Amino acid sequence: MTAPAPAAAPAAAGPSRLPRSFHWLWASAGSATFADGVYQVALPIAALQLGGGPAAVATVYTAARLPWALTALHAGVLVDRFDRRRIMVIANVVRTLMLLCGAAVVVFGGGVLALAAIAFVLGVAETAGDTAMHSITPRVVDKDQLERANSRMQATELVTRFLIGPAVGGLVAGIALGYSFGAVALLYTAAALSAVKLVTRDEPSAAPTKFSVREGLSFLFTRRRLAVYAIGVGLVNAGYAAFQTALPIVALQGGPLGLTAAQYGLLIGASGISGLVLGLCAPALVRWLGNRGTLLVGQGVLALGIATAGLTLHLPLIVLGIAGTGFLVLGSVITVSYRQRAVPDHLLGRVTAAYRLLAFGGLPLGSALAGGLGAISSPRVVLIAAGALVLVAGLGMAAVTPAQEES
Repeated sequence: MTAPAPAAAPAAAGPSRLPRSFHWLWASAGSATFADGVYQVALPIAALQLGGGPAAVATVYTAARLPWALTALHAGVLVDRFDRRRIMVIANVVRTLMLLCGAAVVVFGGGVLALAAIAFVLGVAETAGDTAMHSITPRVVDKDQLERANSRMQATELVTRFLIGPAVGGLVAGIALGYSFGAVALLYTAAALSAVKLVTRDEPSAAPTKFSVREGLSFLFTRRRLAVYAIGVGLVNAGYAAFQTALPIVALQGGPLGLTAAQYGLLIGASGISGLVLGLCAPALVRWLGNRGTLLVGQGVLALGIATAGLTLHLPLIVLGIAGTGFLVLGSVITVSYRQRAVPDHLLGRVTAAYRLLAFGGLPLGSALAGGLGAISSPRVVLIAAGALVLVAGLGMAAVTPAQEES
């Protein structure tokens, strides 16, 4: 009797396809960050159009950013306690309504204080919505898909928030400022509708009935790698903010390069293009270089790119340097994926909020340092110092990063 032939061994499985629900998350996040990019241009223009000067612009910007300091930790509690998908939907609906109010203020006339109040409510909604968005990914994709998912999310955010969004915002605001507010409202509506289509896994929670801010802070600061990442990303953001403050002084007319506004826009566009390409290639780079290697390459090239205009005024080299700043996305993929993998689901909202509070705290710090150092030296020295800060932060983060992520 002939023995039955052994079953054929299954073919080695390649990377599994991201679930359809992720594409709704991706669409929601992309619409919201696109709206953010348009809004960040429309807001100061609106403040000026309403009869304000530099003080009015500072007032509305402060109102928009203040919620991150005041409500971020409490938003984390909200995200852990209630349905994250629903929070994303509600946050984007609130944003839509506030933008329509903003359009009315701009079209029919209103004061800067009314615009600042609208900006503050938008900031509160952004705090809750973004914390939910960054905490929901592990409920949508498997843990071994986090790098692929986050590479798409981070690349999309870089391009929409910092490249396409501001360009569209300036173009539409030049036609009619009310249209730009309306366009942002439509984008937030699209973000809300996409979030409605999300399907997430219901994961069992080991959380107690009470939710406290302290639990998220305690978890963050008792995990060495997570704490180093939060502080490191804050220092990277400080360096990047100093770079954003000093570069226009060097590049635009009146500075050593003497570029026009249009030429400067094209120069900055090099960062968005490289960030998009690198974001899509990040999973392959992680497989090839490992986590530590990818982080070192990303932070090293980013540091050099930030410092380039401080080291040379040769325009082709500066263009390459600006393109190098798109390597920022590699560090983001590594750090965000680790946080989502390492933090228990019932704590992820609070830890994410505490983490982002530290990370975003570097932005005003970097701008302030750039102003102080620039006053006693020069903008080119600021760029070199910013690059050095980013390099030191990158080395610190790489020191606590294993070559390969544990499954």
